[in-house]
Amino acid sequence: MSRTSTLQLTQLTQTAATQPLPVFAQWAIAFAATVTVWDRRVRTRKALARLENAELHDIGITPEQARDEVRKRYWEA
Repeated sequence: MSRTSTLQLTQLTQTAATQPLPVFAQWAIAFAATVTVWDRRVRTRKALARLENAELHDIGITPEQARDEVRKRYWEA
């Protein structure tokens, strides 16, 4: 999901929190927010898997920590 889409979803979620919406709309926003988080995790973990040991060292994690993170499922925080 693009950064623009993420920002739009954030704005929509904030609006939904301050204005009453139909139940289905609330559900749809919650679902979209959840899928956005899952998508971000998948993309981040794929990028992490491509990093070399020196790059992992630069960001302050060990190869073992990176491996453990990459092995997580998209729903696992």
